Amino acid sequence: MKLEPGKTALITGAAGGLGSALARALAARGCHLALVDIDQQALETLAAELRGPTLSVSCHTVDLRNRAAIQALAEDVRQQHSALHLLINNAGITLQKSVETHSEADWQRVFDLNFWGTVNSCKAFLPMLKTAGGAHIVNLSSMAACYGMPSQSSYSSSKAAVQAYSESLRAELRGQHIGVTCINPGAINTQMIQATLRESDDIAQAEANMALAQRFGIAPAKAAQKILAAVERNQAQRFIGVDARLYSLLSKLFPAAVSYALAKSYERVSGRNEALTDRP
Repeated sequence: MKLEPGKTALITGAAGGLGSALARALAARGCHLALVDIDQQALETLAAELRGPTLSVSCHTVDLRNRAAIQALAEDVRQQHSALHLLINNAGITLQKSVETHSEADWQRVFDLNFWGTVNSCKAFLPMLKTAGGAHIVNLSSMAACYGMPSQSSYSSSKAAVQAYSESLRAELRGQHIGVTCINPGAINTQMIQATLRESDDIAQAEANMALAQRFGIAPAKAAQKILAAVERNQAQRFIGVDARLYSLLSKLFPAAVSYALAKSYERVSGRNEALTDRP
């Protein structure tokens, strides 16, 4: 699908680093925007930056874990925009906790946003997309979907579910002029980890992981351009970043080696924590 002036795009998690980069990139192409996030103030600040004489930008403060709220959102967007051509399910959350310390509530919270938020949004907006005369859906998965990462079991699992769902959706919608692209990013220089940092088993390690992502992760603006290029090429899947492409390749060619490397890495971290705990 060609992203050209006059098209309308909806972005969830629009106030975050990648979401706001996508909004700016689409606004630069002349696309109208429906911005969705739970942070109302950040949304309004972004919308004020992007609005112009020929650009319609609406703000929608929604908790995407709530199915009824998503259904209400669809009606709100329908009233404010004449059409919807692009749906980007970008909102997500990660927890850095072991399988042992992951509570049922933790699993529920991660899946409610990462997986069910995506599924419910696709279902709610499908009627608008069908009448657009050519549309596209982008679902954000992760390189963590390729092989489950220690301390991120709920995140890896939810993103693997998003990937499988996207594959099914693409096959079903192919004959209806709606493309579906699953994006698997590696590290992106955003503040995503910050939201749940204090809930981590090892806050120091979580801070170190965030610092690495900020130092070596791809810039959000660059990631956004790659995502939009994938939309225009109607790619089924796109890995963003050298780390994502390498992780995907290694997990397919050498799964045992990847498993061993991840296990040894986790053992070093958990062993260090136990040693610190045991000190008098």
